[in-house]
Amino acid sequence: MRPLRSLVRILLFLTLCVATTLYLLVGLGLSRLSQWTQDKKRSWIHKHFVKFVTRVQRIMGMRITWEGEFPDSAAVVMGNHRSYVDAILFPVSFPVVYVARKETKSWPIIGWGASIIGTIWVDRKSKDSRRATRAAVRSRLEEGMGIVIFPEGTTHRGPDLLEYRPGMFYTCAEEGFPIVPVALEYKDPDIAWVGNTWFIPHAFHHFGAKHIDIAVRFGEAVHMNDPEALRTHVRNWTQAQCLDLRAKLDQP
Repeated sequence: MRPLRSLVRILLFLTLCVATTLYLLVGLGLSRLSQWTQDKKRSWIHKHFVKFVTRVQRIMGMRITWEGEFPDSAAVVMGNHRSYVDAILFPVSFPVVYVARKETKSWPIIGWGASIIGTIWVDRKSKDSRRATRAAVRSRLEEGMGIVIFPEGTTHRGPDLLEYRPGMFYTCAEEGFPIVPVALEYKDPDIAWVGNTWFIPHAFHHFGAKHIDIAVRFGEAVHMNDPEALRTHVRNWTQAQCLDLRAKLDQP
């Protein structure tokens, strides 16, 4: 039963990805003829992205426990990174763009769709790319958009966290942008995609489970003008919340 459930879910997911990508492409093409404003275009993309996320959560049997208050205005939404599932756990009310590793951009279907919604691709090995990413993030925030970023830079099984990369904290401290920290934990810690595990076998195994139980806890927006103090505060808060969520999820 588990392999069949996984196969059906993955096929439905891929179908939904293709359908949503084509729908966005057609809609954006028509928007040029209708001369939509940039704000209207972003709101339209965000509305359909949230619908996509909600459908994926339902298809994959995700049971998400939300805690804390969703931010109600544009901010840098910053979470710890456990799995490829993390990217669909932020259905906030304002348009957002993601910051992701450039390797993901070449993924068939998923990478294409991510590019359409405006994902900022970063080559973490390139200083120029990191600099360009910070400039792009600053531009989006000044335009009133939110940013979703995983500052560990890669997935980690936990329950501890990797070090948070400093670049975004300097941008936020210098420009006064708020950071909303988010702690993410999964009932099954093995869903973390780490090491040399191949993506397809890993996804096929875990999407066969009847349910994927996830705990998501939002913190309060943080403003600081000291980037290192900001980084320490956000990471320490997230670490403490992850340990607490892990303990609750491990309870029988």
